Amino acid sequence: MMASLKIGHDTEDMFYENLSLSLAKVLNNIPRITNVTLEKRLPCEKAQVTAWESRHNVYLPDDMKRFYLSTDGFNFYWSYQYSPNDVRRVGHIHFPHLIQITLVRDNIDTILTVSPNTTLTVPPIIRQSNYVDLSSGHLDHLNLNSRSKIFELSTIANLAKVCLVYETPESSSPKIFLLETNSLRWQFLAESFTEYLRMSIAHLGLPYWELCFSSCGLPAWTEQLFLLLAPHLLEKNDNRRLKNIVCINENPPFNVLDPAVFRTKLRCSRQTQKMRLNN
Repeated sequence: MMASLKIGHDTEDMFYENLSLSLAKVLNNIPRITNVTLEKRLPCEKAQVTAWESRHNVYLPDDMKRFYLSTDGFNFYWSYQYSPNDVRRVGHIHFPHLIQITLVRDNIDTILTVSPNTTLTVPPIIRQSNYVDLSSGHLDHLNLNSRSKIFELSTIANLAKVCLVYETPESSSPKIFLLETNSLRWQFLAESFTEYLRMSIAHLGLPYWELCFSSCGLPAWTEQLFLLLAPHLLEKNDNRRLKNIVCINENPPFNVLDPAVFRTKLRCSRQTQKMRLNN
């Protein structure tokens, strides 16, 4: 069961305000942002959490378990007013219901056997990938094998998956990674579920914000929203401007200008013009 709640009209529910770090108040003070909405959800029962852990033979990290025992997922979204008659939903922070968190099964054998330079290797099935821990700046590495557990938290425009990664089922501190679906490269996102939630809030739920930490970078229309609403986030990750720009097969939330409307004329020099007149 799920009820829709308009943020700002229910000041009694301090839980959601604390969970979102008062993001609604911040967004309501930004011009052109409207329809800031949160869907309240019932918490998971302990039996549901236990059943999920038994089914997948892993233990949820403590912070993630407390989250789902408080609310079965999280759905927060907002709209942007491009013009008086054009309001479109763009901002979104979404965490699925616990039962919807499942193992990544698409091309799992390829994910585990692909080498760091994306060339397939022979068994043993091992995947090693170096990454930079953004919090410490130290080089670390991810080791995946046939016992590793990879759970999908969300999909980003068929370009990447946000994954909860257990290097071994016994691990008590799985990390959050971004799996780029084309290159099968791993990009480190967060040390914990809580850190990933806070990153989502810090990025205001801007669309595809996780791609800031990918090798492909942000789509152009999303970067425009960053520049309008949170340019400081681009400054902190300025090196991503050197990354390749990707094209996404979807309609961005604004009108697309047909380049054919720009008509060009061949320019010629005055001397050429005089020669034509003399002829």
